[in-house]
Amino acid sequence: MKPQTLITALAALLAINLTGCKTTQKTAFYEDIYKEQTATIYVAPLNDLSARNAERELNDKNHNASLNTAAKYLYISASTPLITSGYYVIPPLASAQIAAAEQRTRKELMTGKIDDYATRYGIDAVLFTTIHGWRETSCQWTLFAEYVLRSTKSNDELMHVWVEASKLLPTDHRGNPLPLKADQDFADQWDCDLATAQRCRLAEILNQFVLNDLPLGNRSRQYNEDRYIPSRSTEYIKLMVDRDGTLEMKRISLEQFEEDCFLQDEK
Repeated sequence: MKPQTLITALAALLAINLTGCKTTQKTAFYEDIYKEQTATIYVAPLNDLSARNAERELNDKNHNASLNTAAKYLYISASTPLITSGYYVIPPLASAQIAAAEQRTRKELMTGKIDDYATRYGIDAVLFTTIHGWRETSCQWTLFAEYVLRSTKSNDELMHVWVEASKLLPTDHRGNPLPLKADQDFADQWDCDLATAQRCRLAEILNQFVLNDLPLGNRSRQYNEDRYIPSRSTEYIKLMVDRDGTLEMKRISLEQFEEDCFLQDEK
């Protein structure tokens, strides 16, 4: 991955405009993470619930391939913000072995006991990610996603966030989308079309946005100072990546998230 891709995402994070959101210090909002001293995280396989087109034409096949690529990219790019925040993330090969050995359903893992992950693998918490759907127009891509971080010590949720995230592109006088330089660089690097580049970059920015709100791991030099930084302290979020790359966030309800997600299923 080119450095400028992450740099662009991080720069955007610094320009967030918060709308209708209260803030609470991390030490209060993430009290259980500090209490349990979470250090090692396993990123479970992504749960992709987004609908696919019946492949009657080439466009349908390309659309489905774009969704598949974006789903894989959301999964692999989730580790980066965790690692940079001072956590140890189970490497890909070991993660694949853990996933292959698992006999429980995803529902059982998300609601039942997972303390055996601590005793068998030395894992402190498991991150579950879900894609609920996509919506797109000629110049805007929207991703409906859910993040759950569960403790293997207490079997409790340490974080649960629902996000409706959109990426908007500027357009020319005819209404055609104009990719940003970072978008074009991504497409050139990975040899993908514009739509796939937009989906992947949105997935990467979303991972940075959600997971960078977690407390810094105790291996980080800024661990003590970070605990007094305000958290977004909200579970239901609407996030917009604007035409200039800046982010705007506002609080929504779970009902609003579900309504918007269901509406995209009808289109």
